[in-house]
Amino acid sequence: MSLEFLERLSWPTHFSWVSLVDVFCAIYIVILAARARISLFYILLWGPAAIFIPKATALFLFLFGGRKHSQLAEAKKRINRVAHELSGPVNHAGHRFSVLADREGREAIVALGREIKNAKTRIHLSTYILSADAVGREIVKLLVEKAQAGVEVRLLLDAVGSWGTPTRLCRPLIRAGGKVARFNPVFPMQGKGSANWRNHRKIAIFDSRVAIIGGQNIGLNYMGLRPSRQRFRDCSFLIEGPAVSAMECIFIADWCQSTNESPESFAEVLKIRNPSVGPVNIEVISSGPDCENDPLWERYIQLITEAKSSVTIVTPYFIPDPTLFKRLIHSARMGKKIRIIIPRRSDHLLLDFARRWYLRRLKEVGAEIYFFKKDVLHAKLFISDDEKVVVGSANLDMRSFFFNYEIGAQISDKEALRPIHEYIASLIAESSLYSEDLYQRSRTWTGRFLEAISKVLAPLL
Repeated sequence: MSLEFLERLSWPTHFSWVSLVDVFCAIYIVILAARARISLFYILLWGPAAIFIPKATALFLFLFGGRKHSQLAEAKKRINRVAHELSGPVNHAGHRFSVLADREGREAIVALGREIKNAKTRIHLSTYILSADAVGREIVKLLVEKAQAGVEVRLLLDAVGSWGTPTRLCRPLIRAGGKVARFNPVFPMQGKGSANWRNHRKIAIFDSRVAIIGGQNIGLNYMGLRPSRQRFRDCSFLIEGPAVSAMECIFIADWCQSTNESPESFAEVLKIRNPSVGPVNIEVISSGPDCENDPLWERYIQLITEAKSSVTIVTPYFIPDPTLFKRLIHSARMGKKIRIIIPRRSDHLLLDFARRWYLRRLKEVGAEIYFFKKDVLHAKLFISDDEKVVVGSANLDMRSFFFNYEIGAQISDKEALRPIHEYIASLIAESSLYSEDLYQRSRTWTGRFLEAISKVLAPLL
C-alpha cells in the first residue's frame, strides 16, 4: 500500500482539533435547543449561532440555556416526600379567599402589612422584585420589627429581578435576626443550574395559616397607599386553608435550593396541615426547572381542551407556545368564546410586537381581543367556563411556562368566583376591542419585520 494512498485515507490537512471542538459545540447547541420543546423559531434562533460562533454560543447556553435539572427535581420530590410522610397529602377542599384587586394596589399593601403585623411565629416571603422605594422600605421595616420581636423571618429575592436592590436595604433585617437569600445568582458556580432560570413566584406566608400569591411584586409600581401614574393594574389573592401548607412546601424547596439548608430542618413546618375554613376548592400548582414536567402549561392545555363554552385569559404578555396556541385556535373555530384581555401597551415593547401575529390569527377565527387602555395591565388570570380559574404569578408566555419558577392556584367554585368575574368586567369596561384599524396597521412591512424578529427572540425575554 503506497504512502500516497494512506495520505488520501487520512483526515484532511485543514481539519484540526479546533474544528472538531466546533462540531461538538454545534451538536450540543442543537440538542439543547431541540430539547427545550418551545418552538421551531427557538431552534432557528440558535442555528446560525451554532454555525458561525459555536464555542461562544455553547458557553452561553451552558450558563443560560436548558430547561430542567434532574438533581433539583429529586430535591423537590424529597421535600414533598418529607411533608407527605409527616402529615399526609394536602386537602384541596375547605378554603376561603379574597381578591386584592383595587386600582391603586392599596388592598395588597394593606393586607401584606396587616398579616406581617399579626404574625406570631414565622413569616416566609418570596418575591421577584423588591424595590428600594417607599413600599419596599416600609415592608422591610415591618419585617425588621417582627424579627426583633422573635418571629422567624425569611425573605427570598430573585437575584435578577431584585438585581438593583441595594444590600443595605436588607441589612437591618439580617441584624435583627431575619434571614435573607438571593435565588440563583447569575455568576457561574454561584447558582444552581442555568442563570436563565428565574424565580418569578410571589409568595407571602404567615404562621403557616394565611398566604398571599399573585402578580404583584413589592414596589411602588405594584402597590401603594396613594395613587400613582406609574402604578400597574394588578391583583393578588389572600388564601386561607389547607392549600397554604402546599405553598409553604414550595417556599421551603426554593429556600433550601438557595441556601443549601436541609429540608429536614423544616420538619416541624412541613408537617403542619391547616383545618378547613370555607367551602372553596383550591389546588396549588408549582412549575419550574425543578419539576419533571410543565405542570402549569399542562393545566392550561387541559382547561382549554375541556372547556365547554368559554376561555378567558388576562395577561400582560401573550406569547403562547405552538401547542397551546393551536388549542385556542381550534376552540375558537369550534364556537367556544375565547377572550384575551391584554394591555394596550405593556412594559416590554418587543413583546408587544411579538404578540401581534398570535392576536391577528385569533381574531381571524373569531376570538375577542380586548386592549386595556388606561394603565399597564399586569394581572394574570386563566378562566375556563366561568367555573375554574388559575391565579398566580405566571404570564401566558414561553418564559413562564418553560423557564421560570412559577406558582399557580386553581380555584374551582362557581359561586366563589363572582369577585373575579366582577374584576374582569371592570377591566373590559376600560378596554377597547381589537379594531380593524389596528389590525391593518400591524400588517405593514415594518410591522411584519419587527414581528418576525421579536417572535424569534420572545422565548429568551
